[in-house]
Formats: sequence, structure tokens, C-alpha cells
Amino acid sequence: MTQSFRRPLACLALGLGIGISLASSSLHAAGADTTIRNGVFWKDTTGTPIYSQGRGILKIGARYYWYGVKYAEAVTYARAPGPTTDQPHFSAVTAYSSTDLVNWTFEGDVLTPVGLGQQYDPNAWLGRMGVVYNKQTRKYVLITQYSSKGTGGGVLFATSDSPAGPFVFERLQARIDNVATPTSGDQTVFIDDDGKPYLIFSNNGDRRQLYVAALRTSDYLAVEPATHIYSAPAGGREGNAMFKYKGLYYFCSSDLHGWNASRSFYMTSPNITGPFTPEKIIEGTEADFSHVSQNGFFIPVHGSAGTTVLYAGDRWSNFVGNGHGYNVWAPLSFDGAVPRFNSLSEFVLDAPRGTWEVGKGNNYVRNPGFEADRVRQTSVAGWVSSWTSLKGDAPFMNTAGGRASKWALTLRHPGQTMGSAIQNVTLPNGSYTLKAWIRSSGGQRVARLYAAGHGGATIALALPDQLEQWTEVTLPGIRVTTGSVQVGVYSEGKEGDWLSLDDVSLVRD
Repeated sequence: MTQSFRRPLACLALGLGIGISLASSSLHAAGADTTIRNGVFWKDTTGTPIYSQGRGILKIGARYYWYGVKYAEAVTYARAPGPTTDQPHFSAVTAYSSTDLVNWTFEGDVLTPVGLGQQYDPNAWLGRMGVVYNKQTRKYVLITQYSSKGTGGGVLFATSDSPAGPFVFERLQARIDNVATPTSGDQTVFIDDDGKPYLIFSNNGDRRQLYVAALRTSDYLAVEPATHIYSAPAGGREGNAMFKYKGLYYFCSSDLHGWNASRSFYMTSPNITGPFTPEKIIEGTEADFSHVSQNGFFIPVHGSAGTTVLYAGDRWSNFVGNGHGYNVWAPLSFDGAVPRFNSLSEFVLDAPRGTWEVGKGNNYVRNPGFEADRVRQTSVAGWVSSWTSLKGDAPFMNTAGGRASKWALTLRHPGQTMGSAIQNVTLPNGSYTLKAWIRSSGGQRVARLYAAGHGGATIALALPDQLEQWTEVTLPGIRVTTGSVQVGVYSEGKEGDWLSLDDVSLVRD
């Protein structure tokens, strides 16, 4: 593979919930790069961006098929990230195939407006899909959410004789029995160990209500009556998905934040229809709102040395401008039955062994681009700010106009003030380099980037005076011997002085 990004090995293997063993030790023997890198636009084997959102994967023999939606806005945003829109326009369902889950070949647009026939509405929403194979009908069945003001909404079914399509519209199920209001909200398809597929979803009319429902065994072209799982607090849930780990079913969801990033929640049960334990936050997702993504689905990667469960998140950057890339993967760790989200920009997955390790180029800073928060505020995810101000104003705030995405962090002095924004980072001992992009009005008495608490004297870099354009600054030689370090920016200034910070990185040398 010639492109710089290597797709996640197991990536999505299954919003469908299929337990897989990514065998192919030859992949590692050949020295292939199995590093998963978040925050970039992934590319196929021709170097063309992969457009696959609200997606799932189906394995057939030795080949994996990855299905997702191509939105017109995704193409525009990947080409030139900038002003965004919240009105998605469906272009096609795409399919990519791979034998190693690293190199993806574009198979084509497998469901298009033409394939939807009279059902097609150019302003309809289509997404959150999975594909299953029915042995009785010998058909591949695509199940997706569909919403149209003109033709109505519900669960849309399309079929094909081939996993590479084309798929054609079969039916639209406008009502699911035993559901508060007729149709599903966010949904995924989960396949249990016995091969039986289920729809995991919230209610469209009341997103607080969460459900599990089997697909009709004979043809998978209908959702059977649902079982109510949980009533969430006010605000509701999105990104509903399920995985199974060590005999427990994990029903997971995100906050109801629209296109924005959010925390993720989980409940467990030994039975797929419950009863489930009380809902809790997946630890680690609150620090940077799931690495600036929304809960998508989970991939159990079974190997000779164990099982790694991967979180597969959606980053709807084409609609809210919150960073680069459309898909985010992160490994989960478990303390007994309690999952923890490991927010990593880069990690290496050894699929044959079912293990992972932090990548050499991982950025240990959480929310480094200040894109996690949905609105402007003085309390920024992952960071702690402090200041002294006679006016009592809060000088630190995430502000629009970031270097490469929507947000940056700005300290604007209200009168004679001093303040800092810091992050305490836990990381392996070793030598690190801290970098950041800054802009500045200049005029501050003190402005510096620093690292402290790493086992030696504080290391600081005096920031240049007035900088109209974003400029990268570097603080090398941070020798960590305590397993942690505090990094941050500090400024002393007068009324009107300001300093903006963006895209901070702390990478091991």
C-alpha cells in the first residue's frame, strides 16, 4: 500500500457484531504496517478517499466487504475542509473489499438513487446500515435507516445476489411493533454467535427508549416485534450498538448531540433482551468526547492471545467541521466487565493475536485541536484553565477560527490578567517533544509554552511576539521519569492582548 494511512484491521467488522479471527499471520510476516491512525481521511488502494459513513462490514470467505454511505458533503469537505452544512445529501451506498482489512479496493456504488426507484427522495436521509446473508433465499440483505418527508420513513431493505451489488430496493417497513412511535432512531445490525441478526435501536419519536428486535428468519426482510431495553434520561440516546464480550452483551449508545461528538454509555446483560444493568459512561470517553466522534459500533477481534474490542466511531466532520477524517477507532480495555476507552491518535493492532499497543507516533494530548466541545464555553474538554482577573471575566474560551478545523483555544485578557490552560497527561517514561500552533496579538509581558512535573525542572519556551498567521512552535527534550507530565500555555497581559492555541501534540521521540 502506497498511501500514508493504513486502515484499521478489523475496522467495522461488524456493526454487524460478527466475531472474527483476523488470521493471516503472513500480513505481519510481510512487514505490513498495521497501524491505525485517526484524524485523517482514509484512502483506498488507488489513493482515492474512502467515503463510507454510518457503515458496517460483512465477511464472506476470506474477503471483507465494507458498506457505508457517500454523502455529497463528505466529498467537498475532504477536498477542502471549511464551512459546513447540516443538510446531508445521499449520493450512494459504497462498497469496498479487502482480504486483510488494510488494503481496500473500491467495488463501486452498490445502491444508488436509481436502485431506490420510486422510493428515492433527493432530500432523504439514509444511513446506519448493516448487510447480512440469508442462506434460505441466497440473498444479501442491506438494512438501513431511511427518512423522507415525501415518502415516509422506516427501515429500508435492499437485496442483491452478490456482496458487491448492485442492491435494489425491496421494501420499507414503516412500523416496528412494540415501539413507542413507529420507526427506529439510530440503529445498527448485530449478529450473535449463533448467526442470528438483530436490530439495535432507539425510538425515532422518543430517543430515550432503547430496543432490541430480531430480523425475520425466513428472509431478513422484516424487523420482528421489539423488546424494550431501557428508558434513558431526558435528552435521549443515539449511536445505538451492541457487542458481546466474555458472555455478556453490551448495549451502547451516545448522547443525543446530533452530528457532534459525545460521550458513550453502556449496559450489560447475559441475555440479549435483558434485563440490563444500570447505564454507565464508558470511562475515557468523557475526556475528549470519544476522540471527537460519536458511538458507531464495536468490533471484537479474536486472536491467539486474546480478544480486542474496538470502538468504531463516526466523525461527522462534513456536517459540523470537527476535524479531519470520518471514522475513528479506539481499543477498549476491560477491568472485569468494566470497559475503558483508550483515546489514541495512533495504535498498532495485531489481529492474529487479538492484541494492540500504542503507536510510535501517538499524540498523548486529549482534545488537542479543541474540537470536542459542541458550543463555545470556558470549560474545554480535556483542559483545565485558571486565571486572575480584577473584572472576574474568564479569559479562556474555545473560539471559532481554528487552524485546520472549526475551533481553537483563545486567551483574551480582560484588563491586567494572568492565566494558564493545562493538561495533566499520563504516559510511559521516555523523551518527548511538545508542539503547538499559535497566533498572537503580541504585547503580553509573558507568554510561554511549558512542560512541568515530568521528573525534572520545568521546561518552557517563550512564545514569539505578534503572530498574525498560525505558526508552529516546538518544545523538545522533555524527559519523563514520573509516568506523567503537565503541559500547557501561560500568559500575562493587559486589556486586549490575546493568544490562540491549536493542534497541540506530545509525541515520544
